[in-house]
Amino acid sequence: MFGAGAVTIGTFLRPAVARPTWPEGNSAAVSLTYDDGCDSQLENVSPLLDDLRLKATFFLTIENMRARQADWVGLAKKGHEIGNHTMTHPCRLSGYSAEQFRREQIDPAERYLDTNFGGLKPRTFAYPCGFEGLGRGATNKRVQSYLDVLRPTFLAARTVNGLPNDPRDVMRQRYLLNGFEPTYDLDDPRPAFTYLKKAIDHGHWAILIFHEVLPARRSAGDTSTSVHRTILEHMSRQPIWCAPLRTVFSHVAGTTELP
Repeated sequence: MFGAGAVTIGTFLRPAVARPTWPEGNSAAVSLTYDDGCDSQLENVSPLLDDLRLKATFFLTIENMRARQADWVGLAKKGHEIGNHTMTHPCRLSGYSAEQFRREQIDPAERYLDTNFGGLKPRTFAYPCGFEGLGRGATNKRVQSYLDVLRPTFLAARTVNGLPNDPRDVMRQRYLLNGFEPTYDLDDPRPAFTYLKKAIDHGHWAILIFHEVLPARRSAGDTSTSVHRTILEHMSRQPIWCAPLRTVFSHVAGTTELP
């Protein structure tokens, strides 16, 4: 994974642009993102978002969500963003050429989303398993191969690690946006609290990542419904603008200069 390295690179390549002002006088921004198209997100996440009047981004893996397509379409109609998380969520990427990956994972997922969801394009993308290298060879070559596949199709792409995004770096790092999985290793709200505070202290953009949200945690990556609620209720009390990933990215793009 190379998302953390993106922070270091961005520090030295930061363009000379003004820091954007967040809407409604907020000190920072946050995007709630949910990966994989899990049934538990329909059952346990969507109602809470409704209760708190929050909008989120759902990165769908097509093979996971087809059985409940109508429910996902209904969720999208509530104003939540639908992003691309590939057809089958591959984590073993060494055997893929750029063309094969585009043909088997990206293009058919886009066609499926076009047919069933429509919505604004270009969409956003989340790296399955957080792996940012495609094919074989040196790390920089594999990362470049993946980026070459994503750039013609997507507005931006989210990784799974790194500090909250400095708005001044976002346009240069648009296909390596930092995200954070606050409950991946431990079902505890405190890492999310700490991460959100960093965003508020520096005026940055936090992207939180969740997978299964269940009554009780069963394995790594799961979040219990009680911890998930605690995180979202805490976030709602902070001076932080919550909006889908595409919305925040577009806001930043509109208040900075395109590269």
